[in-house]
Amino acid sequence: MSSHKQHRQHAPTNINFYVITISTSRYEKMMKKEPVIDESGDIIKQLIIQSNYNVVGYDLVPDEKVKILKAFANALDNSQTDVIISTGGTGYTQSDVTVETIRRIFDREIEGFSDVFRLVSYNDPEVRSASYLTKATAGIVNGKVIFLLPGSPDAVRLAMRELILPEVGHLLYIVRRK
Repeated sequence: MSSHKQHRQHAPTNINFYVITISTSRYEKMMKKEPVIDESGDIIKQLIIQSNYNVVGYDLVPDEKVKILKAFANALDNSQTDVIISTGGTGYTQSDVTVETIRRIFDREIEGFSDVFRLVSYNDPEVRSASYLTKATAGIVNGKVIFLLPGSPDAVRLAMRELILPEVGHLLYIVRRK
């Protein structure tokens, strides 16, 4: 039996996720007590629950470094959190600061995630060459796994179904293995 199949046999099955949406426009609506539609955040939460995992926290913050760091610090400080998934702020507009803000706190970056995410995005006929316009990445902080995803609902759905959910237990097993 190959080692990844052995690892999967030991992978945790009760995994707790914390979801963070980074969007200034949605944050401003929330602050004005207006209805907020967070399609990408909702997709992440729905797919987690459909996979029989748990959502233990959710935050919506603007594209501001300090508020982004605070949301991630709260999620990392939550003893229940195993995995943090954020959506938004991974492009190249001036306000897209998620990756630059959070990458600095990674103990290690999961470098292959970015490559494979762009590859599966490229293979989507509607995305193709636009796939290189994302800085989506993943990393590890204190034994917890972080995924930084784009704000696009289609990109979120693709990352969750094709990359994150199929391997998250395996990844946690490896990350926490002594």
